[in-house]
Amino acid sequence: MQKGLLFFILLLVACGTKQGVPEEEVVHDSSLVGIADSSNAGVTDSITAVTDTLYVDTAKLIGKWIQPVAGLDKEMQGFQLRKNGTARSINMYTLVYDKWQLTHDSLLLWSHSEGTKDSSFVIDTTIIKELSDTSLVLFPVKAAEGYTEKYIRRN
Repeated sequence: MQKGLLFFILLLVACGTKQGVPEEEVVHDSSLVGIADSSNAGVTDSITAVTDTLYVDTAKLIGKWIQPVAGLDKEMQGFQLRKNGTARSINMYTLVYDKWQLTHDSLLLWSHSEGTKDSSFVIDTTIIKELSDTSLVLFPVKAAEGYTEKYIRRN
């Protein structure tokens, strides 16, 4: 029986097991060290970033908001937000606003096209960057960083 046990121990040693090898002699392979994924480092979302969220008083949004038409500074366009959640386009004949909703600091505007082949419904999502009694600054989520749309209140 002792010969069998001795043979088994020799077999284990010959096969390269590390039983009995002191910790400092064990070779560590650094290629197996985990590397943290930094692909999303520093990315924040306006809905989850508490410091970037603006408190919006819904009552301040009710009314008509206009801006100059690009290239035609004397012409104005925009939208009207009503208390009952409906919306209306101002001087935009093919883009028709239907309704609106406020979620945190995001203004959602439902619209559809008229007079064109494409009559699909669209939901525009914008982040409210500034809101006062006389002005509204929006950042469309599909726009380039830094782009904003500025509106003034119209009576």
